[in-house]
Amino acid sequence: MKALCIISSPQESGNTAYITGKIIEGMEAAGIRAEKVCLGSMNIHYCRGCGICEKTRRCVQRDDMDTMIESMIAANIILIASPSYWGDITGQLKVFFDRSTPLCNAINGTTGIPEGKTGIAVAVRRGRSPGENMHIIESIEHYFGHLGIAPKGRYMIEGVGAIADIICRQEKIDEAYGLGLNILKS
Repeated sequence: MKALCIISSPQESGNTAYITGKIIEGMEAAGIRAEKVCLGSMNIHYCRGCGICEKTRRCVQRDDMDTMIESMIAANIILIASPSYWGDITGQLKVFFDRSTPLCNAINGTTGIPEGKTGIAVAVRRGRSPGENMHIIESIEHYFGHLGIAPKGRYMIEGVGAIADIICRQEKIDEAYGLGLNILKS
């Protein structure tokens, strides 16, 4: 069993990466091999809106998105984590979503992703209201829906400006670990 864990923060070792790491620890304890990638360190170009992928099911651009698509196809579980940037997903994640258009079921009703994949949506924000995080979760799950990925897990944490804000909340760390540990049971 393999998981692809996508961190959409530009920070490879920030809050979102930290909490994703706790979920990964749970996955690994359950025997799931996890690959972690940070979109902020990848070379993924903006969608050009050319529409060629609607005919070919392949983007004309060659960049790190090719590797990401291969990793998604190979994974059984796809986790996408985003911090809240102005109440929404990061720009990096939006570009990733846009560049996934060749895989989308909106083209002809089928997806370029094999069936049977499980999705986990993770949202992290500085503010205290869960509303923005819920919007992020819904955006990620909307993406999953267009790729035929079954959403099976959600994790949200608010009030996080620094990793220290997570470390002092053991119940949220335990919740993240438990999500990874029990994802196959849900």
